[in-house]
Amino acid sequence: MEQRSDSLTHKHRAEVWSGQSWEDIPAKKIASCLMSPEIFASYTGPGKGLSVIETEGKALPVSDDCLNNGDIAGAKSWNVKSRKAYGICLSLYDQNPVNGKMSGDPIADAFGLCARRNNAILIVADGVNWGEKSQLAARAAVYGSMKFLNQKLFSEKRQLETTQDAIKYLRQSFDVAHKTIMDKEGGLTTLCVALVCPLQESSDYVICTVNVGDSFAFVFSKRWGLREITVGSHDIQSERNIRDAGGAIGPVDGTNPELHNLTCSMTFVDAGDIVILTTDGISDNFDPVVTKLAHPARRHSNPETDGARPLDLRKPEMEPHERHQYSVKEMERIIHEFELLTEIPCSAQELCGAIVQHVCMLTDPKRKVLENPSLFIKRKLRSKERKRRDSEIVEKMSKCPGKLDHATIVAYEVGVYRGEDNENYDYEYEDDDTASSTGNKNGDSKNNDSFEYRTPPPSPTYYESSV
Repeated sequence: MEQRSDSLTHKHRAEVWSGQSWEDIPAKKIASCLMSPEIFASYTGPGKGLSVIETEGKALPVSDDCLNNGDIAGAKSWNVKSRKAYGICLSLYDQNPVNGKMSGDPIADAFGLCARRNNAILIVADGVNWGEKSQLAARAAVYGSMKFLNQKLFSEKRQLETTQDAIKYLRQSFDVAHKTIMDKEGGLTTLCVALVCPLQESSDYVICTVNVGDSFAFVFSKRWGLREITVGSHDIQSERNIRDAGGAIGPVDGTNPELHNLTCSMTFVDAGDIVILTTDGISDNFDPVVTKLAHPARRHSNPETDGARPLDLRKPEMEPHERHQYSVKEMERIIHEFELLTEIPCSAQELCGAIVQHVCMLTDPKRKVLENPSLFIKRKLRSKERKRRDSEIVEKMSKCPGKLDHATIVAYEVGVYRGEDNENYDYEYEDDDTASSTGNKNGDSKNNDSFEYRTPPPSPTYYESSV
């Protein structure tokens, strides 16, 4: 079939561009005049999320309805969800069976999404380490960035001529986010910000992102599968220390952020594709080494040290780039399995639920080790007994898959929202007669307004914010 003039070539549809500044990104024309200001979903978390940050020097009310008071960071309410724009933030840490307290509280992740009829702003942040300052840093970063972008693009109606202009504004929002953290005396946080908008004289859309640290962005395409947009922010050819975020905003050296891996990225998408932002609590739990399915490749063989830590020969050794490729494919597999189970295309909300459920079930054995009631019996232990007990716990934990962390995922389905959450956006592949729409346009088949898990997660408490 002949390709339309307003469509991108196949090569460009799945390609990702990245660099350290907006100048490294191709300048593609954006249909700025067509970007709708009408919000259909504005959602934040955990708890009150970005809305707890002060606005114009005045503290917001702390009542339960504070999410619906006035205009905060560009939206009147931050509790409006949609199947096409959704987010989940939770703690994967263990819960004390005696007092019910969650380890790692308060949750130091935060997210915000503001979805309009044909464009969206998505933001996730992961406070470095534990504590209230880390929580404050993540919320302040999301608030500062969201307020800046909504103000410039919609309140002041600044025109975006090209994708380079979009990247410029995203980069400037990082400066505002950092200043907000400093003003609130917060700690350090990673940050990933994405803008989805339509291209000029085309039916295609573009995603522009800027990220620092180990909070990443992906896109799930029905045609091309899952790919990472922020892949340029970390060297997939080198071994990565999962305890090192790689960069952060906030007072790293007293006043300045650490922007070593700050990366600007861009890719094209079709209507119906789903944009995904995650913190490392999600993405790391798809790494085959973290999930105990493989061993990291040994660079140099040393007989003296190799014998000290025997490897399970049934598990393969994987190079860093192989681990990254596996992680992306494993996340894609979880999404496809959900679609096979339900026999309907995966919405943004359902995608978030499926990914979170997988991560919760994966890490459940680790929580069970730490939540063993026998560990909390009050009895005196001798030094040797305590050491033996602790070593047994460490041994058991080392054999369990997954990583306990705060975890956040945000997703948005690209397209023109017409007021129907169950609508399936059309897919058009001009050169492939065998490709078809993912569903009927009216969405009147098997879709439901609310997503219900077919298999419940290990504990429903893990889906609730403790804030």
